[in-house]
Amino acid sequence: MMEFRKTLTQNEIEKGILRWEDAEDCLLRRIIPQTLVFDLVFEGQRLDHLTVEWEKRELYIGEPLMKAIAGSEVALSIAPEKGSDVLARLVDPSEKIMIRKRLSSNEHKHRFLKWYVREDDLYRRMFPDSEPFTIDLGGRQIQGQAPNFEKRNLIIGEAIRFFNPGDNLLLRWSPEAETPTLLISREEIQSSFANDAMTVLRGLVTRLISRPLKEFNEGEVKGLIVLLDENKNLWERLSRVNDENEKLKERISTLENVFEQFSRNSFFGCKHDFEEWVASHVNMLEKGIRLLNREYSITLPGDHDFRIDLLCQDRRGTLLAAEILFNPNAEDLLEALKVLEWAKHNLDSVAADISQGKLKANAIRGMIIANKERPELVEQCLQNSVKLCVVNSGCVIDVLE
Repeated sequence: MMEFRKTLTQNEIEKGILRWEDAEDCLLRRIIPQTLVFDLVFEGQRLDHLTVEWEKRELYIGEPLMKAIAGSEVALSIAPEKGSDVLARLVDPSEKIMIRKRLSSNEHKHRFLKWYVREDDLYRRMFPDSEPFTIDLGGRQIQGQAPNFEKRNLIIGEAIRFFNPGDNLLLRWSPEAETPTLLISREEIQSSFANDAMTVLRGLVTRLISRPLKEFNEGEVKGLIVLLDENKNLWERLSRVNDENEKLKERISTLENVFEQFSRNSFFGCKHDFEEWVASHVNMLEKGIRLLNREYSITLPGDHDFRIDLLCQDRRGTLLAAEILFNPNAEDLLEALKVLEWAKHNLDSVAADISQGKLKANAIRGMIIANKERPELVEQCLQNSVKLCVVNSGCVIDVLE
């Protein structure tokens, strides 16, 4: 969910005017409707017919803004299902910071939360240090991982499936927990507006006809008529788009059911067939990698003999150790992670051995290739920073990293 935030200056509070910088124009134009007037719901109080002076980059809000405490933040966002309304709220400087966002399909699929460059400052304030913390999702608690500010994501893991794509999420720190706990909850935004597309238009007409006719000049009347026509046309187009959207949803649902049935019919009857297919199609798992060695034998502490299924090299020259799991279970997963961990700690000897002393590698990374996706498999791969490739069939590959 798009949100504009800024700390109010004393001058803004005294005059009741919100100001912003040139670089923030783009974000505000996406939040504030590009109409002559718009309505703002400020801390539950409705303010009608506000206008923006885009040249001066000013929005006069008036008395509600004048009641703010020095150092407070104001947050502007789009009101779901409320037409041209904009929501505004004040964040007291003594309050813990909160983040509102909409969960995307990509985030839901890859089990993380992601943000944009413009939100870097907000998330750095949310996570000022790297102390261990717990994540609470609807009462279920999991160990949290420090956010990756280079990739701009926060790995959640399988627990994120508690939510659905499109849900509005609220992130905040728990004030009551003894240890740092990040609460992630679904935010239910109540709406007293009817769901049909003409509600906003009818409300606009009602407000217009409530004004005495003598207050309008000829130019304003013509402008209002044009505005009403545009709104009517837009809502008609929106209705048609919604109808098409419902039809597309039905088709997608049908395709998903067909795909699910198709993916269940695995092309691999046994582990040997699966291993042979993977070894012959490593380029389908990641572009530019080449196979160096198969079934590389190693000895783990305790004189236990294991093997690294595939040793490859990616296009950057980094070694890649891959373990192949057929119908993976907890024991197989644990062994695979031990093997990959051993490879990381014995990088020099592995590189020298497979290249007869000619190859000197600077790094090695791990990959697990499985024919089925399981929650514990995904969770462990995310926690251990191991790339996971799930080969559902001979042509459908799901990659998580």
